[in-house]
Amino acid sequence: MRRLREIDKGMLLWALSLSFVGLAGIWLSRGSSRYLVGQLLRLILALAGFFIFSSLNYRKLLRLSPWLYAGLLLILFPLALRGGVSSWLKLGAFWFQPSEAGKFIVPLFLVKLLRTRLDFPMGFTRFVISGAAVGLPMALVALQPDLGTAFVYLSFIFALYLIFGIERWLRNLLIIGGIFLFALAWFFFLENYQKKRITSFLHPSEDPRGAAYQVYQSKISIGSGGLAGKGWREMTQAKLKFLPAAHTDFIFSVIAEGFGFLGVTAVLLLYLILFYRIFSAVSYLAEEDAVLLVLLLGSWIAFQTVFNLLIAVGLFPVTGFPLPLLSYGGSNLLATYISLGIINSTLAWRWE
Repeated sequence: MRRLREIDKGMLLWALSLSFVGLAGIWLSRGSSRYLVGQLLRLILALAGFFIFSSLNYRKLLRLSPWLYAGLLLILFPLALRGGVSSWLKLGAFWFQPSEAGKFIVPLFLVKLLRTRLDFPMGFTRFVISGAAVGLPMALVALQPDLGTAFVYLSFIFALYLIFGIERWLRNLLIIGGIFLFALAWFFFLENYQKKRITSFLHPSEDPRGAAYQVYQSKISIGSGGLAGKGWREMTQAKLKFLPAAHTDFIFSVIAEGFGFLGVTAVLLLYLILFYRIFSAVSYLAEEDAVLLVLLLGSWIAFQTVFNLLIAVGLFPVTGFPLPLLSYGGSNLLATYISLGIINSTLAWRWE
């Protein structure tokens, strides 16, 4: 309990505020107490995860991270082999997506790998080590196929390169390699519906009732909210099921239609304050591994949030992942609160 007094209560408060906005959005999108109660139970479970990981010494988690990483790969591998069947596992009465656990396991493992190699800019050895550590689970997730979660894993690579910098020739190699991998995926791995999502983003007006349908309806939802929103009685897009995945991937559009410009502004401000609390935590930390861990964990939450919002307004192809803290579902909510818990663990144990 003494450790819990050291946590950033403001960070928890802003995260909870977003989660309660998410509950309101779920009610607006489904109009059913069943979904609301279910998400509330998931939130209670996620909060338990937050407090458990906040109280654990993050250094012990770093020591355990190779085993956690190996366990993650062992779970992801059979799911990748049966790709297209299911990327979920049933744990008792709950369904859980193992790839979500990678969002806090991979950062722990990366810090364990790189903590003794703090050279600037990033050299070839660290470039290969970090790329392989992220690339292996990312490839297994993509083969399930779950391209949305696999895409979020890229945030770890981008964060490392932003933190340490990379030599120019490595940056050029990364760009060329990225182009090559995209071409390889386009011709040999992407399904037709996945290709249509990309082409519909480039030319949305050509197929408004096909591949571009989700974004088209999302824009209608956002634009129709006006200044103060339409409220549940007057909503059409989510209530009449014009907007697919309204309570999950497009929850932001539902909030925009229900609460309007004022509601959207409030949500964006809550996210900005939360990210400020996350990344400002590094100013209280003296150990380099704690700083790196906070930056990596914060990066995936910020990355997924930004790109979900870009998808909702039609500025990025639809890849399919929830909006952290707001969307319906338990796996991502649990991963987010556990990540916040580990961040708070670095604060609670910084004097040890």
